Amino acid sequence: MAMSRGMTSSSIPKGWAMGDPGGYAVGVDIGGTFTDCAIVGPDGSLRTGKVPTRPAERARSFFEAIEDAAAKFGLSLDELLSRCDRLVHGTTTGTNALITRAGARVGLLTTAGHGDAIRIMKGAGRLAGVSGERMLDVAGSRKPTPLVARADVVEVVERVDFAGDVVAPLDEESLVAGLDRLDGVEALTVSLLWSVRNDAHEQRAVELARERRPRLFVTAASDVATQVGEYERTMTGVINSYIGPLMAGYIESIEDAARARGYAGRIMYAQCAGGTITADEARYAPIRTVHSGPVMGTLGSAFLAERMGEPNVIVTDMGGTSFDVSVIRDGKPDLRERSVLERFEIALPMVYVDSIGAGGGSIAWVDESGGLQVGPQSAGADPGPACYGKGGTQPTVTDADVVLGILDPDSFLHGVAPLDWDAAEAAIGGLAERLGLELEETAAGINRIVDSKMADLLRRMSVLRGLDPREFACFAYGGMGPVHAGAVAREVGVRRLIVPLPHVAPVWSAFGATVADVVHIYERPRRLRMPAEPDELAAVFAELEEQCCDVLRAEGFGPEQVALNRSLRLKYSAQVYDVEVQLPDEDPFDVARIAADFARVYETLHGEGSGHPEGGSEITGLVVRARGLAEPRALASPEVVNARQGSRRVYWQELSGFAETRVLGLGEGRLDGELEGPLLLDLPDTVVVIRPGQRARFSELGSLVIDV
Repeated sequence: MAMSRGMTSSSIPKGWAMGDPGGYAVGVDIGGTFTDCAIVGPDGSLRTGKVPTRPAERARSFFEAIEDAAAKFGLSLDELLSRCDRLVHGTTTGTNALITRAGARVGLLTTAGHGDAIRIMKGAGRLAGVSGERMLDVAGSRKPTPLVARADVVEVVERVDFAGDVVAPLDEESLVAGLDRLDGVEALTVSLLWSVRNDAHEQRAVELARERRPRLFVTAASDVATQVGEYERTMTGVINSYIGPLMAGYIESIEDAARARGYAGRIMYAQCAGGTITADEARYAPIRTVHSGPVMGTLGSAFLAERMGEPNVIVTDMGGTSFDVSVIRDGKPDLRERSVLERFEIALPMVYVDSIGAGGGSIAWVDESGGLQVGPQSAGADPGPACYGKGGTQPTVTDADVVLGILDPDSFLHGVAPLDWDAAEAAIGGLAERLGLELEETAAGINRIVDSKMADLLRRMSVLRGLDPREFACFAYGGMGPVHAGAVAREVGVRRLIVPLPHVAPVWSAFGATVADVVHIYERPRRLRMPAEPDELAAVFAELEEQCCDVLRAEGFGPEQVALNRSLRLKYSAQVYDVEVQLPDEDPFDVARIAADFARVYETLHGEGSGHPEGGSEITGLVVRARGLAEPRALASPEVVNARQGSRRVYWQELSGFAETRVLGLGEGRLDGELEGPLLLDLPDTVVVIRPGQRARFSELGSLVIDV
């Protein structure tokens, strides 16, 4: 059963998949505060754009960011798009609709007797996706507000058993009556029991729904989630329908505007499993676009880390709203098959990115006991931090950085959007008065708290998963990442901090989109006791691989541009959870090797000694990941340049006060020699903070390596 749908070869212009090296590659990432763009030119040169996000006009922000970056090539927006051969978009539109509960009214068709599965939530609804502090508040715990009203759930008479055999036929009369009851819904999910084994009833229900309401957005749960697990599969389908109509309209607005401006190719959309998907697939399965922006940053990090000889990397992204962390091991981003999205468990392959509300716009506030807190609430893009001068009055992390001298109000966003120091002082000052502290003490306290929260997330993604952060390099990017990473890395124990291509780091997720492959995932649920018969496994993999190759061939990829990876989903027979184990190309069905790899992966995810090998193991599914390889582009090596010399007063916690600090202004290129902290490296869209006792140097590829 496919996790991905194919397209006809006529739907994508010939040559698109290769990416003509004579054209421009464009990546756009829309965040909660800023919209970022990265453009790789035909000669490997890089230019970036960054504009404030317009929450009500995201499509407009999309093109404004491209226009900002295109101007640095000396091109207009229309000229750039007419010469562009690769345009990839990472969007948070669906994610934001879910967070703000601005999605469609969804109806649910499910098997009789199972209508309350999405409310029971496997008994874990009060705890899923909540912090440790909130878990302790048992009396105050609540389940999340359901996305489907109880009146919009219709139970259908039918039954398929775990083997895929029909126990009770589909009662189409009751199904049609149920569809009539759901006349007011804007989208529909059909999720029937054991449809991953036999989806005939589910597909027939979808067919009838579309016959009666051709314009209705309809999701078959087994089309977007092929894993066993009724609740997770149903919620995946429900969320897909919840954001579907909104995403379809958004994608249409982007596509129409791009064509009107001269873009003749296909816009690709970043997906949470890593890589990109077509616009048609993003319309059909918009849930795959959730959290796609941070994932693109992880892929960009893997791309550069390979070229720097860094196989193990902790990836951090601090923007205006959130702080995201992922892990790359042996050159590959960690993945997870089940995730929690706004406290709902879903069954969707995703690059493992964990996030907290800690960004430049995070609001500082005083709790009931009089203690200082930071986030997770954010000032967002409108009105934004007080220093933006848009009417915001609440103190934020960015305001604290201005007060401490870390950010220069006159050079913020290369001087296009200067900051209001007086407004930042007033916002922080009001908080200081409530706390009975001095202005700079309050600002420094805000930074200490947000840095500690980010350090806790790094530990959760490393130490608590059995990983030693001292054995990893740490990539830091995003508009605020280079500002705070030095303090966070030091607290966690990371020894080597890397700001990847510092001029591009503030828009790194957009850059990652320019180098991402097209990815399709096909999975076949199958229950087989280990050791399984190799011929049976080979036959199933051959079918899945043929499907993958057909889809990629239709999308314009030749045989030499296709990469296939086989995996088995395995579990201990006496336990519940399964994990994915990648198979090697040579002798893939070696039983001893599979058992050893399974034990290693299982203990990595669940802890040493957590498995029960004495009870045997079994296969729960076969997976093929197919990649249409993007044409690699050689990035131009930055030249050694001379920096603008300057200084300003900066507050350093290590020095317990302000100190006149050396400031180097760098428009482009890299510096030669070693840089010793305390020092600020002023860049067009961010500031790299090299703290007292830290040393830094530029690599030949242009990244800044800081010895923490």
